Amino acid sequence: MEPSSRWVPPPGGEPVAWARVEESLRVAQRWPDPFKLSPRAPESPRRAAVAVLLWGDAAGAREVVLVRRGATAPQHPGELAFPGGMVEPGDRDLTATARRELEEELGVKDGLWEMGCFPDGVAKARTRFTPLFLRWEEPEPRFTLSSEIQDVLRLPLEPLMGAPWGIQRLELRGLALDIPRLELPMAPLWGATAFVLKAWLDVLRNT
Repeated sequence: MEPSSRWVPPPGGEPVAWARVEESLRVAQRWPDPFKLSPRAPESPRRAAVAVLLWGDAAGAREVVLVRRGATAPQHPGELAFPGGMVEPGDRDLTATARRELEEELGVKDGLWEMGCFPDGVAKARTRFTPLFLRWEEPEPRFTLSSEIQDVLRLPLEPLMGAPWGIQRLELRGLALDIPRLELPMAPLWGATAFVLKAWLDVLRNT
């Protein structure tokens, strides 16, 4: 593994204009395969969706919201992740799944603006998941955590683009993958969440 330096997020940063965020999602939709980011092949026929919750104000996006799953969570215990989960029979579509999971895990329901999706990732369980980007301008963010969530982590978006990301080489069923990894005080940010987040940040930085 190529280690990264431990990164203590600063208390804030410059806002990233919402138009720039929207353009970064349009850039990804012009890729040769706009619906798939990970080279891994999913094994499960079920689909999942996650909410990439961007908090900010009229000036732009200021933070991205992650969760730390509890030690007893059925999926990815103790890891940092986007709020999200598996599609349920009552979900109208993948965006409905992401919004439902966000409400169940963090109690966030109102004031959300759907900005678009990023190409799909594949989780360790070999499940394909779609990242839905949501704009949230709640003046005083509040969260109601489900029993599966241990903490909420709000990372400043603009400084995150320049954070000291490292690379972790993973061998998964014969496929070698270089996965971004960021050492944070709470826990390392790695795996499929880091793979998707870093790919988007790279696009955003160059947009």
